[in-house]
Amino acid sequence: MSGAAPHERRDERFESVLASLGQGRATRIAEIHGTVDLERALAALGRPSDDAGTAVPEPLIGAKVVLIEQSGGPILALAEPITEGRLAASLARHGEGHIGDYVELPDVGSLERLREVAHEAGITLSAATRGPFGAGVLVLGGPIWGRQVIVVEPRSVPSSP
Repeated sequence: MSGAAPHERRDERFESVLASLGQGRATRIAEIHGTVDLERALAALGRPSDDAGTAVPEPLIGAKVVLIEQSGGPILALAEPITEGRLAASLARHGEGHIGDYVELPDVGSLERLREVAHEAGITLSAATRGPFGAGVLVLGGPIWGRQVIVVEPRSVPSSP
């Protein structure tokens, strides 16, 4: 697929945002993979299409998301658009693929403190909403079709089995 390269390249803005917010200690907990057809994408991963019924709304990118545990890697957050939001814009511009990440910042503590740290670093955050990992904020400032960074509080991250 010709649109896959923009999703896979290293994003310098993403790296600098994470370094500024977490002093380099941000932990990626899930890769957000955008798709136009959740059931088809689940089937391609060998998952039952019924798993689409477990999708959780993620208002920060205008999506419904199914979380899939992966051995030896971050959780896969398979996302299908439900609004004409950031996910839809990314899919229209780049096609299906890795469109962003969920990260936790263990050394910041709370979303309120994160907002203070972000402000000091010149980074704008969205209002907090609840998504698949609980309370989170979206890092703003890049193009709506670009790589999305959703930051969640450490207590929002489910523990691994």
